Amino acid sequence: MMVEDVAALFRRYMDEPDQTFVDDAQMVTWLTLAYDDFRAVVVDMAPYIYAQEYVVTLTDARTLDLSGVLLGAAAPAATRLYQLVDIYRVNSATDTDNVIRRLVPSLNMKAAYDGRADYVLKGPLVNFSDEYSGTLRVDYVPDQNVDWATGITPGSNEYIDDLNRFHDIIALTAYLQYAIVDAAENQQLLALFSRRQRQLKEYLENRAGGIVEMVVDLEYM
Repeated sequence: MMVEDVAALFRRYMDEPDQTFVDDAQMVTWLTLAYDDFRAVVVDMAPYIYAQEYVVTLTDARTLDLSGVLLGAAAPAATRLYQLVDIYRVNSATDTDNVIRRLVPSLNMKAAYDGRADYVLKGPLVNFSDEYSGTLRVDYVPDQNVDWATGITPGSNEYIDDLNRFHDIIALTAYLQYAIVDAAENQQLLALFSRRQRQLKEYLENRAGGIVEMVVDLEYM
């Protein structure tokens, strides 16, 4: 589904054929929030569906500053970091799939200072446990970069992502936002939303082929 298709479906769910109660600006806000919610569900189970990589070569560095690249006001919208997935030491900037090792993350600086972890993301800085030299591949999930404002116009053909068969969930989630303002619930839509969420999660578990076993990766914190 394209943005315009999701928007049209959302209007059918609302049963608001014109802009008397819900104008385009409000609809865009709800659809944007709904897609953020949709992506959060996907990222929780299968972050590599949206993952991108940032490759950098360092020499005797204690930190990697992501300001203006993946984080901060100057970071491009298409590459702005939503969630860091992993950092790998790789063979070279031209051979990023040749992984030497995975760097161990932590949520607190103490673990990095004690040498129990390799890095901590603190604000826009990746803080290393020691001076680091080599090429790193930063795997991360970017913020959404869908133009919902332009995309709701019929014929705009604004692409969303590759999970086409589940894009009705975006419209259903947007309806939940609308229902709060409208002070009305549609039990049939709520039941459909729950069913479609279950189907999405089942799909994500099997998308890579076979049943994916969820293994907890225990790291020192």
